[in-house]
Amino acid sequence: MARAVSVSLQKGGVGKTTVAINLADALAARGNDVLLVDLDQQGNATEGVGRKDLYETDGPHVGDVLTEDDPVDVHEIIHDRGVFDLLPAHVDLDDIEDRIRNSTFGILWVRRRIVEPLLGDDYDYIVIDSPPSLGPLSDASLIGAGNLIVPLLMSEPSVSGFERMVEQQVRPIRKEVDLDILAIVPNDLSGNNEEKRIITDLESSPFEQYLPSFARSDGFGESPGPGLRHRIAFSRAWRDGETLREYDPDNDMLDRLDQLARVVENGDTDA
Repeated sequence: MARAVSVSLQKGGVGKTTVAINLADALAARGNDVLLVDLDQQGNATEGVGRKDLYETDGPHVGDVLTEDDPVDVHEIIHDRGVFDLLPAHVDLDDIEDRIRNSTFGILWVRRRIVEPLLGDDYDYIVIDSPPSLGPLSDASLIGAGNLIVPLLMSEPSVSGFERMVEQQVRPIRKEVDLDILAIVPNDLSGNNEEKRIITDLESSPFEQYLPSFARSDGFGESPGPGLRHRIAFSRAWRDGETLREYDPDNDMLDRLDQLARVVENGDTDA
């Protein structure tokens, strides 16, 4: 089943972009046609796959698609990155967010101009790296995708950010359209007691259903432990404009990313 998914959390610094890039790569490695869409104003996903040059392009860009004024066909701004394709961010995304805010149907532009024309016909999966803050562009990303992956650091500020996101964004959107949380992904774990406590707390909360099998607390008794572990290769791969698979094809986290890709393919955490 073709599916779009937004990787999002209303708090920066949680590894959102790293998860989005490597989820797109994992889905593509499983034989799917995949598009990575960068809607984060900082353009980190665009830079992290080696296309920083597109962030300030004078040519057609995402802002020419998300507009009321004779929008450009989305196919014109997609770039072949090799294993998966890229729809890059642009330096004008803050202005585009204002445009969405001031338009009656702007909140639907991501769905109508990007997801609906491409999903199923051109791509099996669309992975959106969403803005790390509440706002019209973030709402448009979630509404456009209809599915959500939440990367979480195992820290109280990160969990609080997720709780605020559910209250202030996910639940209001669900009153209007379908929005499914596919998975909560504990990220950048190093194995301390605080991480174990927070995962255990999540397992006894209403969010327990969103924890994939590789992110459960029983993994603390095994190597390498639950969740996506801290690996310097993630940041080095981003620095070099590569996915983790390209930078370090033997990395032990590739199996975890494959499991996350299967969650997206199946549409739930029972994968």
